[in-house]
Amino acid sequence: MGIDAIVTFLTSVPIWATMAPIIVCSIISLAVIIERLVFYRNINFNYRSIMDSVIVHLKEGNTNKAQALLEEYSGPVIRSIREILINFNPIETRQISIISSARHAVEAIERSVAIIATIATISPMLGLLGTVTGLLKGFTALYRMGAGTQATNLLALGVSETLITTVLGLLVAIPSWMFYNYMVARVEHYIHEIDYISNIFAKF
Repeated sequence: MGIDAIVTFLTSVPIWATMAPIIVCSIISLAVIIERLVFYRNINFNYRSIMDSVIVHLKEGNTNKAQALLEEYSGPVIRSIREILINFNPIETRQISIISSARHAVEAIERSVAIIATIATISPMLGLLGTVTGLLKGFTALYRMGAGTQATNLLALGVSETLITTVLGLLVAIPSWMFYNYMVARVEHYIHEIDYISNIFAKF
């Protein structure tokens, strides 16, 4: 394939073809952000206070009361506590349950972090792709048609395409990166809580 064929192919790419992936990324990013915000809000409990109450019941030998205490709460961390309580005795079963339930809780809390990180990374690249194809269209028109009015108009159109795709890519990437950092902070917080719960049960 010659250089002319490559240029012809790239200049034939319509602007919607470079914008569409960015728009899809924005929709996915927005959906993930909303879902995770609701998720974090629904699991925002004082787990240390909950564990204090659970331990009091366990010291009294009343596992049922400890389980009943958890009924008003939800989320992967609470499910982790429930699983441990179900397999609390003997101690061999408890240790396996602590490891297994902690892993499941962390997986649920970390869900979608990779999606946001990927979108934040590729969105500017997709914008850059539109920038390159837009500039190529403009300068190819200028080269093939000379410095006439039509060529100048096509050059301006190509530059406009580059700016549109670049701006769209950044508009998706910037909030995605911001929310990614927020997600990482929340994940670290809940992992610390899970470690705390696991250590309490392991030492009981």
